[in-house]
Amino acid sequence: MHIQAWLMIMLSSLPLWSQQEIDQQNEPYMKLVLENNPTLRAARESYQLSLLEAGTGNTPPNPEVEFGYLFGNPSELGNRIDFSVNQQIDFPTTYIHRSRARKIRNSKAELEYILARQEVLLLARQLMIERIYLNNQQGLLEERLSQANLIHTDFQQKVAAGEESQLALNQSSLHLVSLESEFEQVLLKIMNSRLSIRELTGGTEQDFPGATLPPTTAIIRDSIVSAYRQSPDLLLYQQELELKREEQSVMVGQNLPRISAGYYSETILDLKFKGFQIGFSVPLWENSNTIKSAKSEVIYAEADVLRFTLQLEKEVAQILNQLDNLDLRIQNLESALNTGNTLELLALSLDNGEISLTEYFYTSDFHFRNQLLLLEYRKERLLLEAALLKVYL
Repeated sequence: MHIQAWLMIMLSSLPLWSQQEIDQQNEPYMKLVLENNPTLRAARESYQLSLLEAGTGNTPPNPEVEFGYLFGNPSELGNRIDFSVNQQIDFPTTYIHRSRARKIRNSKAELEYILARQEVLLLARQLMIERIYLNNQQGLLEERLSQANLIHTDFQQKVAAGEESQLALNQSSLHLVSLESEFEQVLLKIMNSRLSIRELTGGTEQDFPGATLPPTTAIIRDSIVSAYRQSPDLLLYQQELELKREEQSVMVGQNLPRISAGYYSETILDLKFKGFQIGFSVPLWENSNTIKSAKSEVIYAEADVLRFTLQLEKEVAQILNQLDNLDLRIQNLESALNTGNTLELLALSLDNGEISLTEYFYTSDFHFRNQLLLLEYRKERLLLEAALLKVYL
C-alpha cells in the first residue's frame, strides 16, 4: 500500500478526532520536529536505501562470453578458434513473482517510514503534554507556596507577639519546607523535559508558556477499531505474509528447469561452424529443501499476523477501557472540588480564628492534593488518548 493511499484511508475517519485542531496551536513545534528530528532523518535515508535494495535481484545473471584459441599439432591441422555467448535465465514465472516481491518490499519500506514518523510525532505530543502538565503543576505549587509563606510570616508575627505558640510556627515551617521540596522536584522535571524536547527537535529549544492542557477528545469505539484494522502496524505484518508467499513462489520457480541459450562458433583452417545452442538445467538436489523452508516461513507469518491482530485488538480495548475509567474519575473529582472549600476560604477562616492551624493544614492540603490529582488524571487521559490516536498521525 502506498503512503498516499494509506493517508486517504486515514483522512476519511478524521471527523471523529479534534486533535488536528488542538495541534494547530502547536503547529510550529510539530513542524520543527518533522524537519529536524534526527530519528526521522535517519528513517528517511533508510527508506530510500530500502527502495534501492528492493529494486535489485530481479534480472537474469550476466551473460557469459568465452573465447578459445587452440594450437594444432601437427601444425598442418591449423589452429582452432572457439567463440561463444551464453545467457541463462530462470523459469519465466520466477521473474513475475520477484517483481511482485519487489513491490511488496517497497510497500513495507513505506510502512516502516510511516511507523517511524508516527512514533516520533507521538513522542513529540507526549513530551508536549508532559511539559504543559509540569508547567501547570508548577503554577499550582507557586500559588500554594505563596499562601504558605503568607501564613508562615503571619505566625512569626503572632509568635513574637505572644498570640501563638512556637509549636504552631514549627508546623508552619515544616509545611513550607515540604512544599519548597516539591517545587524543586518539579523544576528538576521541567529541566529534564526541556532536554528531552531539545533532543527531539534536533537541538532547538521549545517551550509552552502559559499553555493549559488541551481538552480531551470524545472517542468513537467503532471508528477507532476500524482504523486499527487498517493501521500501518497491522498492514506491515500482512505485507510480510504476502512477501513470504511471493518468496515461496520464487523458490518454486527456481526449482523448475533453468533455460540457457546462446551463440557458438568454431573455426579450423577454412572451415567455419556457426550456430545457436539451447539447454536447460535438471532440478535434482540444488534447491531440495528451500521450498519446504519457504512453506514453513509462510505458515509462521500467517500465525504471526493472527497473533499481532489479537494483541492489537486487546491493547486497543484496554486503552479504551482505561479512558472510560479516567473520564469517570475526572468527572467525580471535578464535582467534588467544585463543592469543596477553596484555599482562599480556608485561609480566611484560619485568619478569623474559625479553624485551627492543624485543621487548615489538613483541609487545605487535602484540597491541594486533589487539585494535583485532577491535573494528573487529565494528563494521563491525554497521554492515553495520544497513544490511541497515533494511528492517524
